[in-house]
Formats: sequence, structure tokens, C-alpha cells
Amino acid sequence: MIHYEFETAVRGDVIHIPAEYKNKFKGKVKVILMMEDIAENKTAKKFSFPYFAADTTNYVFDREEANER
Repeated sequence: MIHYEFETAVRGDVIHIPAEYKNKFKGKVKVILMMEDIAENKTAKKFSFPYFAADTTNYVFDREEANER
């Protein structure tokens, strides 16, 4: 069985087939739907944080103290 894989949006009960695949489907097809889990999705929405600046001029990092926590 030949298969094609693509990601698309579902709107109501309609699954959009990208233009490059439309001429490949004739007759009956088998459809398998899989939803991506956001926790497992590596391409999940990226969060942006507002600009934050901290003055660390006189800060001394103590690795031993950090490891004790």
C-alpha cells in the first residue's frame, strides 16, 4: 500500500488535502487520524518572554552552594 504523510488542519468534518497530493487520490482511501500531544510535540508553540535584564556585576556564583540545594 502506498502512503503519503502530511499535516493539515481539520475544520468541522473536513480534512484539507494539500494541493500537491490532490491528484494522487482516486477512488477509495484509508484514513488514519492521529492528534499530536502538545507535551510530546517538538514543534509546539514557542513561548516568548518579555525582555528582562538583571545586573550581575557584583554577583559571585558558588557552585558548592548551588549543589547543596
